[in-house]
Amino acid sequence: MRFKRNLQIVEGRIGAVPLVNVALLAGLFFILSSSYVFQPGINVEMLNLPVSTMVAGAPEHNAVMVTVTRDDLLFFNDERVDLEKLKAGLDETARRFPGIRVVVKSDQRVSYERLVQILDLAKAAGVHHVLLATRPLLNQPATPPLRPPSAGLAPQP
Repeated sequence: MRFKRNLQIVEGRIGAVPLVNVALLAGLFFILSSSYVFQPGINVEMLNLPVSTMVAGAPEHNAVMVTVTRDDLLFFNDERVDLEKLKAGLDETARRFPGIRVVVKSDQRVSYERLVQILDLAKAAGVHHVLLATRPLLNQPATPPLRPPSAGLAPQP
């Protein structure tokens, strides 16, 4: 049994539109599958703590970030600063935005003395909400975070 062939070879140009479509889809695929780096160049190994020791109230848009690296470099909102500039920045931020939160993200090798200095600067600036960023332990049962006692209210058991 013979089959009839209906094959034609067409000579001509290759259409540009399909090639552009393939290139755009490939580019979109690579952009969406790539990982994002929020703070390039700042490597911080945070402490791993159980979820139950973390304080409720994750930082939102009303928070500023203070980062301390293992080399004792200070960053205030992704800008490298020294202690004097950090104090001025915290004073200005607390004056302009009362009730602002300060999130301290420090490397686990940073000295306790440096953390206390930063906490004292925040307290002197009038910041009442200072959070220490940690990384939760993996494979731990989820427990509700501890809530700080409100002013005038007794903690609930």
